[in-house]
Amino acid sequence: MVLSSLWVMGKINHYRDEQAIVAFGKRVRALRMEKNMTIEEFANSVDLHVTQLSRIERGETNVTISYIFRLADLFGLSASQLIDFDKESLE
Repeated sequence: MVLSSLWVMGKINHYRDEQAIVAFGKRVRALRMEKNMTIEEFANSVDLHVTQLSRIERGETNVTISYIFRLADLFGLSASQLIDFDKESLE
């Protein structure tokens, strides 16, 4: 498991679970493809720029909770269903 953190004066200033971010992106891409949507169509439907959605699908950026709910809604899932995956199984 790859976890990043930076400790400064006893505080965590940064935490990032790279494996989870990549796995989430793969899940989003798989669900989008199941819907037979292009990345452009999907980006427009969730009000994201194509570049940002592409970065999410490649696991290059974290997703805000607001967009987790928005993505889940488009897929017809609850937010908890969208993030209910085994990150190791999506590698």
